[in-house]
Amino acid sequence: MHPDPTPSESRTCPSPARLLAWLCCLALTAVSIAQTGPGSAAQPVAVPASRQADNIAVITVKGPIDAITSMSVQRRLSDAADAGADAVVIEIDSPGGEIGAVLEISAALKASPIPNTVAWIHPQAYSGGAIIALACAEIVTSDPGAMGDAFPVTFGTAGLKALTPEQRTKLLPPLLQDVTDSARRNGYDEFLVQVIVTDGIELWAIRDAKTGQTLLVNEQEYLDLFGIAPARGRPLLGSVPGARTRPLSERAAPSPDDSAAAEEGEPVDELPSFLEPDDTDAQAPAPDPDSEDSMLAKSIEDPDAAFTPAGEGVADLQQDVTDLLETPSNRPDVATLNASRWEPAGYVCDGTHAVILSAQQMHDFSLASATINTDEQLKAFFGAKTLVRADRSWSESLVRFMTSLPVRGVLIVIFLLALFLEMSAPGMIAPGAVALAAAIALLAPPMLLGMAGWWEIVAIVSGVLLIALEILVIPGFGVFGIAGLLLLFGGLVGTFIPDASGFPSAPGEKNDLLFGVVTILLASATAGVGMYFIGKHLERFPLVSRLIMAGPRDDEDTPTFSVMEPAAPLALSAGQTGRAQTALRPSGRAEFDGQLIDVVSDMGYIDQGETVRVVSVSEFRVVVERDTSDGETA
Repeated sequence: MHPDPTPSESRTCPSPARLLAWLCCLALTAVSIAQTGPGSAAQPVAVPASRQADNIAVITVKGPIDAITSMSVQRRLSDAADAGADAVVIEIDSPGGEIGAVLEISAALKASPIPNTVAWIHPQAYSGGAIIALACAEIVTSDPGAMGDAFPVTFGTAGLKALTPEQRTKLLPPLLQDVTDSARRNGYDEFLVQVIVTDGIELWAIRDAKTGQTLLVNEQEYLDLFGIAPARGRPLLGSVPGARTRPLSERAAPSPDDSAAAEEGEPVDELPSFLEPDDTDAQAPAPDPDSEDSMLAKSIEDPDAAFTPAGEGVADLQQDVTDLLETPSNRPDVATLNASRWEPAGYVCDGTHAVILSAQQMHDFSLASATINTDEQLKAFFGAKTLVRADRSWSESLVRFMTSLPVRGVLIVIFLLALFLEMSAPGMIAPGAVALAAAIALLAPPMLLGMAGWWEIVAIVSGVLLIALEILVIPGFGVFGIAGLLLLFGGLVGTFIPDASGFPSAPGEKNDLLFGVVTILLASATAGVGMYFIGKHLERFPLVSRLIMAGPRDDEDTPTFSVMEPAAPLALSAGQTGRAQTALRPSGRAEFDGQLIDVVSDMGYIDQGETVRVVSVSEFRVVVERDTSDGETA
């Protein structure tokens, strides 16, 4: 027997069996690494208790955000809570949408009984999509991914338009309140979320050298902390070439050499990467603390201000936003920070535009906490056992289709044509049924979305009744007909705007009103053309001829008159009698002095061959009744 080897000998002279085992382990490790790629399932990691969830519900938000999206997301949030989900993931791929719908979704997320909400930007969350993402307790992103540019705009006949001063003071405070509230709830930087929804704000990043904590500050705060004005250069979040913002006290421009380079759209000295000290640019002189522009700093330093404006661009809205906020701020007072622990970390944005962040920048600015590309990685992120996707239902997709402008325009054309056909030949069932179906298809989807109420239904029904009264009962076309048209038009327009008291005042409501009016006018013009041809060739329609034109046809030598031709050349008068040549149900033909005339029964049906008496004669209609006298007939 050989003595056991010493530890030293074991390390220097391994046995063949042990060497073979090591080689096998190395080979298995290499194979495992080779099989692991970007799209592979995430390896088990420690999951914070606040995030851990066994059952995940993934709610997709794809495409433009509107009232249908809001209704759908709120339904799916409620369903997820009822099903016992531990976490909700809002998967966002959206260019944005209506402000009202976005704020409704944001409020629903914050009020959800499931506090574990995560926004998955997959791959983009622009405008309203970014606001929804910020409302979630946590954000993850795919790679590539992007979010931001939530600056509100309006639509007009010329396309996108910037907000007017009146619209700005009305729309920006609710947006600023919402994103600031989201930042305070979820730990995002309050200044960063402000530059996502508006321009006119310059920001710099500073970093705590000991903890690595980062904070975005404006020019005055930078000056208060370091005693010198901040350097400018190429913003970390991009810039509009050649654009300039007015710095405090009209000064602090970059050096002449830097200005010349920037005018050509070229970057100045290469800035260090984010979170690295920015000491390459020359420092500009400090502004006068008593200048007019220092008013912003004074408002920021006010300890009683609930909302801290990030820059001049929103300073005038401070009180309006403060009145809306309830969540306390946890942002530190920059004036009380120890300057020796903090260092510059880069020029963030120049205030010329609302910013957009890439996937990497979302991580750099502590917005995104992970990169997720697959459902398996998402499950690993939560440590979950099950993942259920909650997509939009077929009925919600149908409502979206039915409320689209082209479809609504077609429905209006069908409604008007069917209504005209029914009134031209009363007693027919099919046209009236088609008109009723079209009216239901027009009104039901908007009522589900809160875009139509009872007043629109009452206006449309009243308009139809007044028009029918004018056509079928009262000769001519006067007050009742005009009032009916106005009520019908107003009721249809009302289905295009949210149901609310008062005339539309918000930019979104005014846009809806404009699109509604244009759609109805185009549909009415199209229906008018159809009405002309229907009136001219009414008797040739197979269904009409079977229902109201049964009976002997007029000879070629016998003149006839269409329902759309004036009856004046006949010189008919009230009381004149004739004979029904067709059954009047209630429309048909009667013979007067050897001429066939289209007539309408005043009340009830009249059989073929019965004597009729003229009740009234208008430009386009002859109304008759059954003659019950014993006199001779014509």
